[in-house]
This record gives sequence, structure tokens and C-alpha cells, in this order.
Amino acid sequence: MTLVEMLVAMFIFILIMVGSVYLLRQIYKRYGFAMEQGMSVSQVQHSLKTMIEEIRRTSQADSGAYAVQSADKFDFVFFADIDGDGVVERTHYYLQNGSIKKGVTEPSGTPAVYPSGDQVVTTIANYVQNTSSQPMFYYFNSSYPVDQTNNPMATPVSQLDLVRMVKVDIYYNLDPYRSPDNIRLESYVEMRNLKDNW
Repeated sequence: MTLVEMLVAMFIFILIMVGSVYLLRQIYKRYGFAMEQGMSVSQVQHSLKTMIEEIRRTSQADSGAYAVQSADKFDFVFFADIDGDGVVERTHYYLQNGSIKKGVTEPSGTPAVYPSGDQVVTTIANYVQNTSSQPMFYYFNSSYPVDQTNNPMATPVSQLDLVRMVKVDIYYNLDPYRSPDNIRLESYVEMRNLKDNW
């Protein structure tokens, strides 16, 4: 074997090794991102499940106020006993700077009142990518799905007493600059305490 042949063989070997290291690095990087994306999607799914369960429990406030206080594209305020303690809390879900926030206000006094500005706010999901053309909340009356003209209801909803079902629609992406594209999580929930009497 000549020196030239040996140098060519070494060059090919080094080229194969560098390519293998690069390939392994890319696989590890993509696998790590996929795992991170999967875990964070799981957290968002858990948050969505909790949100759906709480919306399902919507009921009249302890102060006597109607069950739904306000309903808009990215902001929903309702009353429900979310922690099962027999006291109806004011619950406020809203989207702020790519994060879904949850504000809870406990009633106080007799008769019960819900002090404004007294809500405890927590962040339940981050990396939410909804745009102005992709609302997080849609509202439906009791005529849905037969009535497709008036459903979903126009927001902000002016006739709150007609709301019977809510669709929660979340577009999520841990890193919008990398594949895959946004992951869409959606669910419909009927408010069981607001069903119309037949």
C-alpha cells in the first residue's frame, strides 16, 4: 500500500466518521425535540381536560348571578364549583401573550359577592399560537347543530342566557420556527346545568 492510498483511505474514513457524528447529532436533536414536544402537548391536553370539566359544571353563582358572566373569543368568565367544596367560584379563562391563564375568585360575605380584582391567577398552558382568526372559544345555543346560521354565536356574546355549549380550540406549538406545524387541540363541552327544559 502506497502512502497516497493510505492517505485516501484515511480521508474516506474521517469523512465517514464526521458524517456519522453529524447524523447521530441530528437524530438526537430531533428525538430530544420530539420528546419535549410530546411532554408539553401532554400538559396542554391535561389543562384542556381540566378546563372542559370545569366548564361542564357551570351553574348559577352564589350571589344569584347568571351562570355565564362574559363570553368572547379569547376570554370566558363563568361560575362553577370547580373544587367540589360546595361553594361556586367565579372562573375566568383567557389568553394572554401566548399563555392560557386561569383566574379564580371565591365569594365572600352574606349575601355572597365576588370582589373584582380579587382573583387568583395561574398559568395553565404556554406556547399557544392562536391568532385573531383562530378564536380559543366558540359558543353555541340549544339549536345547534340544526341551526348553522346562528351558530357559532357572534362574539362577544350579547345573549349570554342562550349559551349551552362551548368549543375550546387551542393551537399549540413549542417552537413555531421548527417542524412540526401547530398542533390543534379542540373539544366541545355542554354545560349540564344549563340544559333547556323540554
